[in-house]
Amino acid sequence: MIRFCQTSFVPLTLSAFMVLLANSGCAKSNAATEKKSIPAVKVEVAAPTEQEVTDFQDFTGRIEAVESVEIRARVSGYLTKIAFDPSIELGAEVKANDLLFEIDERPYQNALESAQANLAKAEAQQRTAAAELARTEELVAKKAATARDLERDAGQKAVADAAIEGAKVAINQAKLDLEFSKITAPISGRIGRPLLTVGNLVTPGTGSLTSIVSVDPVHVYFDIDEPTLLTLQKLIRDGKLKSVMEAEVPLLLGLVNDDGYPYRGKLDFVENKIDPNTGTIRVRGVFANPKPERGSRSLAPGLFARVRLPLGESHKALLVPERAIGRDQGQAFVFVVGAESEVIYRRVKLGTQHDGLRVITDGLQASERIVVNGLQRVRPGVKIEAANAAD
Repeated sequence: MIRFCQTSFVPLTLSAFMVLLANSGCAKSNAATEKKSIPAVKVEVAAPTEQEVTDFQDFTGRIEAVESVEIRARVSGYLTKIAFDPSIELGAEVKANDLLFEIDERPYQNALESAQANLAKAEAQQRTAAAELARTEELVAKKAATARDLERDAGQKAVADAAIEGAKVAINQAKLDLEFSKITAPISGRIGRPLLTVGNLVTPGTGSLTSIVSVDPVHVYFDIDEPTLLTLQKLIRDGKLKSVMEAEVPLLLGLVNDDGYPYRGKLDFVENKIDPNTGTIRVRGVFANPKPERGSRSLAPGLFARVRLPLGESHKALLVPERAIGRDQGQAFVFVVGAESEVIYRRVKLGTQHDGLRVITDGLQASERIVVNGLQRVRPGVKIEAANAAD
C-alpha cells in the first residue's frame, strides 16, 4: 500500500509541474505579445516658455473712502430746502462748500439785527461815559471834584467798553448761527440720500442728515499673512525689494468683473503690529479714481477688491500651462518626454501664476519637452506619439 501510493504520487507531481510550466510559458509569451501590440498613446507636447516675469502675491480687500463725513445740523430750526438731487445712481457728487440743506434763517437774522442794535446802544453809552470821564478829569484838576467822582466815572467808562466787546461777540455768534442755517459740504465727494425731508425740525442732537464720502483717490485695505510678511522682510534685507520708506511700492487692483488687474496704485501704509488672532497685518494702498466721460467712477467705497502685490524685480523663468501639471499627494509633477518617446515622471517645484501659465522653479530644463494635453492617458514608461501643442 505504501509503495503503491509513493510510486503513483511521483508521476502525478511531475505531470502537474509540466502543465504549470507550459502554462507559465504561454502566459509570458502572451504578455510579451500583448506589450508589443500596445499602440503608442497620442498626446500633445511642448517645451516650457522662457520669459521675464515678476513674482507676486494676491490678496483680497475692500475699497474705502479716504474721507468720510456725516452731515449734521449745528443750529435748531425747520428744514426749508434740500439743495441736492438724491435720485442720481450711486449718489450725486458734490463739491466742497456746495449748499446741501437750508434751515429757516429768520430767527437767526433777527438775532443778528438785535446784536447789532445792542452794539449801537453800547457804543452810545461808551461815548456818554467817555465824555463824563473827561469832564470829571477837568474838574479834579481844578479841585472842583473829588477823586471818588473820578473813580466812579472811570468805572462807568470801563463798563461801557466791556459792553461794546460783549456786543461784538454777540454779533459774531449771531453771524455764525445765521451761517450755520445753511448747511454746506465740508468735502468734495459722493453724497448719500437725505434722512429727513423738508418741514422737519432739526437740532444739533437730531443726528445725521446725510453723509459724504470722497471719491478720488480711494483707499484699499487688505491683510498680509505672516509667511508673506516674513518673505517681504527678507527680500528688503537682501536688497531685492525696496521698502515703503525707500521707494514707491506698486500695487495692482481688479474688481470682481475685471479681467486681470487694470488699476495701478501704490502701498502707502502698514499697520504697526500683527494681529495675534489672525496672524495677519493690515496694510493700505491708494488708487486714483478719475471720473469717466460717462457714468460713475469705477472704484466705490465698500466694493470687494482683488489686490496683487509684486515681490521683487523681474527675472527670467520657465513657465508651463497649468493643465500640464499633475498632483500626487500634494506633490506637483510633470511628464517629460524621454529620448525614446517614453514618459518620464518628474517632480517639480511651482512658483507664481502668470496669465494661465505656472512658473517652474526647480525640476525642469528649458530644452526638455513635457506632455501638455492628455495627461490622464499616460503613465511613466509608456510610449507616446507626440504632436506639438497648438499655441
